[in-house]
Amino acid sequence: MKFALLLPVLLVFVSGGEIGLRSYHGYKVIATATTTQAQYNLLKTLLMSDKYDFWTNPKFGGYTDINVSPALYSELTATLTEAGMEWTVKIDDVGKLVEEERAQNDAIIRAGEGRMDWAAYQRWAPTIEPWILSLNDSPVATVSVIGQSYERRNIYMVKVSTGPLPNGDNKKVIFIDSNIHAREWIAGATGSWMLNELVTNYENYQTILDQIDFYFVPYLNIDGYEYCHTNDRMWRKTRSDHPTSTCKGCDPNRNFSFFWGGESTSSNPCSDIYKGESAFSESETVAIRDIINTIKADADIRAYITIHSYGQYWLLSWGYTQGVYPEDYPELLAWGRASIAALQNVHGTRFTTGQGADMLYGVGGASDDYAKSIGIKYSTTAELRDTGSYGFILPPAQIIPTAQETWAAVQVTANTVLAHV
Repeated sequence: MKFALLLPVLLVFVSGGEIGLRSYHGYKVIATATTTQAQYNLLKTLLMSDKYDFWTNPKFGGYTDINVSPALYSELTATLTEAGMEWTVKIDDVGKLVEEERAQNDAIIRAGEGRMDWAAYQRWAPTIEPWILSLNDSPVATVSVIGQSYERRNIYMVKVSTGPLPNGDNKKVIFIDSNIHAREWIAGATGSWMLNELVTNYENYQTILDQIDFYFVPYLNIDGYEYCHTNDRMWRKTRSDHPTSTCKGCDPNRNFSFFWGGESTSSNPCSDIYKGESAFSESETVAIRDIINTIKADADIRAYITIHSYGQYWLLSWGYTQGVYPEDYPELLAWGRASIAALQNVHGTRFTTGQGADMLYGVGGASDDYAKSIGIKYSTTAELRDTGSYGFILPPAQIIPTAQETWAAVQVTANTVLAHV
């Protein structure tokens, strides 16, 4: 039976107020390594200054990618050199990559004449939303509205199920969301490809679907995603307004209640890692919180996977700070290792797995830790391709291979869920 949750379907769209695309010509992505605590602390200070666009957060003993404008390039490189830090230019002209991506994408979309496919990064109103609604025609898919974005776009969830267990009980659940960060286009494309694969070819996954229901929110931060297309390719946050600032948006992956306001968060509304005025201040994060609670009232959510980019990591809890682990961490690590092994077998892409803060940096208010904190055993942030050659500007030709390998890891998650009571 088809149903709608929480809100009626309202096809309301608000313009992003287009004023022309922001140019990134001359911007460079610098990769710099830290070898001392002082160097690491310097990068954290630069991050919190909000002068630079950190594509990856500071990492002790590893590389950090920073997108820097032409005006600040000399200042940044001099600061790094003075601190004894090695650095190299990873991307010489971000603007050129953005233009190439846009040209490739637009040409593919024109040739596709509005059809939903995964040869390009699609747009919301003309293509993605109608495709999501069309999934209601499938015998295994049910489309629901779980909330609305700040700009009043519907946030959709798709349940993929062959019905309850023979005894009438609900099945175990795997919950997947993607594109919580606007500029991570590969995340939404991967989430929607996996959804399409499961709905279109459900007969091939009968063994899994006999025992597991899947819930997908393929595009969570819709306002930000559209703003990337119309105004600023590097936009990360939501598009909410603030009473005390002209800067817009909140980092939705700093807006969940678990250790809200903790590490790698900012109280500055202009910051890319702004935590919000309060936990769950954003309609997008409220939608995830409320629907997870609704599902949990009737069924056992055994896994939560949030799709991000980039870096090629399968990040495990706890991620809010280094050196803290849940009691079942050995089981989580075994699951992570099995997942990335299956992923690598598809196209040879190498991921690494482990506690998120140990591998990268502590993050307060993140969705994966929140999911773990409310009893969802297998929780991960999957940071997809690549390792920085393209960063967030992954070419459209890599969408399907990325999605295929990620789907292999998700199937390992399903088998892990089935193997454990």
